[in-house]
Amino acid sequence: MGSSGVEAVDRKQKIRDRYKGVDASELEVIPAKAVEGFGESTSVRRVAAYVRVSTDNDEQTSSYELQKNYYTEYIKAQPGWEFVGIYDDEGISGTSLEHRKGMQQLIEDCKAGKIDLVLTKSIARFARNIVDCLSVIETLKNLDPPVGVKFEADNIYTLDSNGRMILTILASVAEEEPHSKSIIMNWSIDRRFSRGLFLTPALLGYDQDEDGNLVVNESEAQTVRVIYYLYLNGFSYTEIAELLTEYGRKTKLGNTEWNPGTIVGVIANERHCGDVLARKTFTPNFLTHKSKKNNNDRTQYRQRDHHEAIVSREVYNAANHLRASRNYTKK
Repeated sequence: MGSSGVEAVDRKQKIRDRYKGVDASELEVIPAKAVEGFGESTSVRRVAAYVRVSTDNDEQTSSYELQKNYYTEYIKAQPGWEFVGIYDDEGISGTSLEHRKGMQQLIEDCKAGKIDLVLTKSIARFARNIVDCLSVIETLKNLDPPVGVKFEADNIYTLDSNGRMILTILASVAEEEPHSKSIIMNWSIDRRFSRGLFLTPALLGYDQDEDGNLVVNESEAQTVRVIYYLYLNGFSYTEIAELLTEYGRKTKLGNTEWNPGTIVGVIANERHCGDVLARKTFTPNFLTHKSKKNNNDRTQYRQRDHHEAIVSREVYNAANHLRASRNYTKK
């Protein structure tokens, strides 16, 4: 064996000797403070509950009231627990933390040192967005002293050593629920559109008969025709809006105050020439619910002569060519 080989063996032996460590009798072990489990605390706990239902129909309202009553009675019945209150969000979608005032107030009160423990029904009731869920849990866990959350249905206490791991897995499952609903809804809408079964929201110039078909409302149709006529004769959106307001013409909602945006909406809507173009917008992110203009991002469906026209297709096309030209000139 050469000198380099001998040196390598010596180095390895030194490493082995070093990692044998010292005699255990030479070390003083100072144990870490044990994290109390959910049922182990002997000190007085200030306890609050968080309750949410996602819609405001009668069935969900009963669930909401039952949860509030249950937690109020349960917390007050526990020895050593002090009831702080119920924080709630009723009729608020679970996918966004931004609009949940009850949750925001709960976090603020935890930061202010008013709460030691939060009870809630499940992860799906607490948050359906894994980022928000884990962010709130982490925020509360890092307070001094830390605030724990107990998910009753999931049997998870966030200050337990394995709570974080289980929470990450289950929160992922909870997040998948609205995602699955979004996929199913989009599939259903796509099937409807592909069969020519279109959604028909309220539109100036039309009413709906008992079968949901668009039927011309002659009084409103006159307003629609005037808008196209004035626009093709050089009037701006603002000027048309001012004229219609001055003459007291009503919008579809019955208002007599018009604005330029409403005029643009009338001119751009292909239904006024009897056509239907489905899926002009889509929602790319099921968590934000924000719609986006569909620039060939999703399949669209067009049906010509779907219903009676108020203006001819020539008039509609001319107005929208002019609209595109004016937009281009502005740019």
